Amino acid sequence: MAKKSQHRKVTNSVTGEPRVNKSAAIREYLMAHKGAMPKETSAALKETGIDVSPQMVSMVKAKWKVKEARRRAKEAVAAHDSTAGAKTNRAAGLDAALTLYKAAQGMETSRNKVREAFLLLVEMLG
Repeated sequence: MAKKSQHRKVTNSVTGEPRVNKSAAIREYLMAHKGAMPKETSAALKETGIDVSPQMVSMVKAKWKVKEARRRAKEAVAAHDSTAGAKTNRAAGLDAALTLYKAAQGMETSRNKVREAFLLLVEMLG
């Protein structure tokens, strides 16, 4: 489905005046006035010539909060995914250090394990 052009002017079919995006006006007002209640927002927008009901303000506010919550959740998942890899690398480094410690104490460990542990630690340390 093709998107509508952003530059097209939308006008009222009866009066020919440009239409106002009421939801955008509500969001702008709520950003400027954080604790505004729906009745207060509705009254303030009516003074500017935008006729909205308190119920519409409530709906826009609720949908806006849902979108913000989804955005925050996506950011949290992305942050968790990026730190999960680092935790795995640290755990592998600790396992390698333990293997080398056991080998230094004279405990039985295979040569191959000691070699892999040494190479992993050298790679991690740079």
